[in-house]
Amino acid sequence: MKRSLAVVALLLAMLFAVTASAADAKPVKVLIITGDEVSAHNWKETAPFLKNLLTKAGMEVDVTETPAKDLTNDNLAKYDVLLLNYKDTKAGKPETRWSDENKKAFADAVSGGKGLVVYHFSSSAFTSGTSFDKEYQTIVAGGWRRQGNHGKRHVFSVTMRKADHPIAKGMPAEFKHANDELYQNSMIRPGSEVIATAYSDKSIDPKNSGKHEPVVWVTTHGKGRVCENTLGHDVKAMQDLGYQTLMIRCVEWAATGDVHYPVPEDLKAGNK
Repeated sequence: MKRSLAVVALLLAMLFAVTASAADAKPVKVLIITGDEVSAHNWKETAPFLKNLLTKAGMEVDVTETPAKDLTNDNLAKYDVLLLNYKDTKAGKPETRWSDENKKAFADAVSGGKGLVVYHFSSSAFTSGTSFDKEYQTIVAGGWRRQGNHGKRHVFSVTMRKADHPIAKGMPAEFKHANDELYQNSMIRPGSEVIATAYSDKSIDPKNSGKHEPVVWVTTHGKGRVCENTLGHDVKAMQDLGYQTLMIRCVEWAATGDVHYPVPEDLKAGNK
């Protein structure tokens, strides 16, 4: 009887611990950094879309359109992960331009352990020859920079390359992606892991490379986890379930180092 009571007590203690842990779990806090981008990339549509997508996934999401004001040590300390939807331009307003203090706060946040997701064209920011450019290139794990290019938009398939990585675990080995730009000749920083690729078909456009191009890859910068996701040129290209699932999982991994967001059954069923 005593042994049975001891077992029951142990089970109750374990249940309490699991329940308490679940209750203590806090939603991932995301800051989308935007506000200044080339005309071909409409942040006024993509930033709200990303906010809505991540909010529905259970995250707490803020958007800054004024990085000059909000990229500070105190403000960035509030977040688990930063999501870049940003490209500096000469026509940028004062409130969108990063000061030296803003750049240092951003760099320190990532190296100090904040997650970072680099979305689409953000890897082409800061290529004008300033002293910050090389540091930014290292922080964001390369990407478009100046050598990147793409052929005409088209529908293509995304192939998982690291099935055991938390971002890819449980995802279909391949899924069809919406009509989008397929980046090619991306710079991949040493030490990066390519999570997903897509085939750049020359029969669709002679400008294409005729090989699988990285579309999602990860690395670390200091203590921070960095994920670059080149997919999703605009809201039309962000509509399919595969893209949305992948982006949510990229953000969660960058923030926590793990992924709990489930792969929807509709996505699994659609790729059998």
